[in-house]
Amino acid sequence: HFSLALPHHGPYHCAYSRNGSKLLIGGAKGHVATFDWQTGKLGCEFHVKETIKDIAWLHNRDYIAVAQKKYAYIYDGSGTELHRLKNHINPVHLEYLPYHWLLVSTGATGYIKYHDVSIGKLIVELKTRLGQPHSMSHNPSNAIVNLGHSNGTVTMWSPSMKEPLVKMLCHHGPVTALAVDNSGRHMVTCGLDKQMKVWDARTYKESLSYYSHRPGSNLAISQTGLVAVSFGGQVQVWKDAFKTKQKAPYMTHLVEGAVIEGLDFANFEDVLGLGHSKGFTSLLIPGAGEANYDALELNPFESKRQKQENEVKMLLNKIQPELITLEQGSIHRMKVEDLEKPLDSLDHKELVLKFKMKGKNSAKRRFHRR
Repeated sequence: HFSLALPHHGPYHCAYSRNGSKLLIGGAKGHVATFDWQTGKLGCEFHVKETIKDIAWLHNRDYIAVAQKKYAYIYDGSGTELHRLKNHINPVHLEYLPYHWLLVSTGATGYIKYHDVSIGKLIVELKTRLGQPHSMSHNPSNAIVNLGHSNGTVTMWSPSMKEPLVKMLCHHGPVTALAVDNSGRHMVTCGLDKQMKVWDARTYKESLSYYSHRPGSNLAISQTGLVAVSFGGQVQVWKDAFKTKQKAPYMTHLVEGAVIEGLDFANFEDVLGLGHSKGFTSLLIPGAGEANYDALELNPFESKRQKQENEVKMLLNKIQPELITLEQGSIHRMKVEDLEKPLDSLDHKELVLKFKMKGKNSAKRRFHRR
């Protein structure tokens, strides 16, 4: 597709916007840039003069979050620093939950922190008690954050609980990468034991496993279920990896003399982005993107006016952090215990009617009786 030669500031992290129209790249030595990858029009470019650990888009293309050496920062579309999040100390991984307006970070301190970007406040910080996580991802269907740890376990977190909702042993060694598909049914993990495993996210059982010659360092899952995994400078794309065990990858690509640091699929496009130590490379992967899109949800061709209206609608439809649960349908369920009780057993307050003479209960008289 195309390639950017940026050998002096890598390795690079990369992230496509939610509608797939914009690209964000961040080099480990401080270089940050946003641009329209289809037309080549540059949005902004600046240098933070600090080590960059991770990058993330926020609710639209005008705001980005960068995990730097000491704190996490938020910049606007022109590269101007808007906020310095001092509560996010030594961040290593960043995730953004779009329907809850929450920026989630974790780092060397071993805490997972939820920051509401709509009001600019830290909602909660939770101690994992497992050290610095090696990988982080979130479930797009229920907004549960998954962390991969050095002891081979994957923990699932919600801001309303101080302890992990689920703790499962996935590998005999550190979990180097993990990803969850859009449906929330499948989770893919990679470990230092040179295995890539597919898990059923509903039953927490292993479905399939693949062996590799090197440990996988990055994972990405497309809208149609293609799984991309990188090993050093090589990337493999697996098709139908959730259904049956595949004998060979769908596509492979080798970036000679480079180490891949970031992987991301562009929504609604058959494009896979690779961020590596020599710059950035874009690959064409047939069948990776969803062909049909809902313009009221994510519009790849939205205008400036539509973007502004969509921002207001998202803010009005914002979901509270307390509603993040493992079961998606638990919100609208009724309490079965109360339904099974007879009406006579329920506590009803006795209603006492006070009869007043005509003309004695006017508004003026009620005011003077206070």
